Amino acid sequence: MSETLYMDSAGSTQDFARSLAVSGASHGMLVLAGEQTLGRGRLGREWESLPGGLYMSVILRPKAAPADLSGLSLAVADAVSRTARGLYGLKTRVKPPNDVLAWEPARRKYLKLSGILIDSSTDGGLAHWVVAGIGVNLENRLSKTLPRATTVRRASGAAADRDEFLSEFFSIFWDAYSAWELKAASRLN
Repeated sequence: MSETLYMDSAGSTQDFARSLAVSGASHGMLVLAGEQTLGRGRLGREWESLPGGLYMSVILRPKAAPADLSGLSLAVADAVSRTARGLYGLKTRVKPPNDVLAWEPARRKYLKLSGILIDSSTDGGLAHWVVAGIGVNLENRLSKTLPRATTVRRASGAAADRDEFLSEFFSIFWDAYSAWELKAASRLN
């Protein structure tokens, strides 16, 4: 990552990162918040973002056509899934187009652990910038309005450290991103 901007509380890391991307922020810049007051998901849905979760948006400047961005969403989700499996032994699966589910033994079903949101701007048939928003329920409290969600703590019984998750996630993500971008760039020729 080129730079990290951390805020204890933000309206939306996605909206903040979008404004930075429009202003020319560099590839790999990370916007991270301890909580979000206006977190959002796909199709304008609210993403509850209470303290204890992981809420971040990373600015990317790929060589890719807009049609390839759905593959990026899946690559991000896969990196989250692999991180949760590797660190906490969770049984996870990716639910296209943008969710990561984890098996919660107490409720005996897969529940939403993470959501991915991709925003972009295109220029001449290419992605000018992309903001990948990632929300992961680590140890945050979940309201009763989210009966289909879980946290790392609930699903594994283990403490979840945000910095440890970030480190492992980005070691997996950057490899997945490079492979995705290489494939997307090859389609441009």
